[in-house]
Amino acid sequence: MTTRQMAGAGGLINYSIFRDAGRTQNWGTTAGSDTVAGVGNGAAQNYTVYGRVPAQTTPAPALYTDTITVTVTY
Repeated sequence: MTTRQMAGAGGLINYSIFRDAGRTQNWGTTAGSDTVAGVGNGAAQNYTVYGRVPAQTTPAPALYTDTITVTVTY
């Protein structure tokens, strides 16, 4: 599982992203293993991303953000 971090004025919040609602299939960077395959058709394609924030020290209320980069290989 890949742990990510959202940053904000109150510090950092750890979280992970997954490909399934049960949060058992990690969303990672290894093609054919923990990524999503698709077939292009010229139209926009939507993919649902599921997240989980594990128990951790509660940071101060604030806006927390992170950037997720998507790489398309063809």
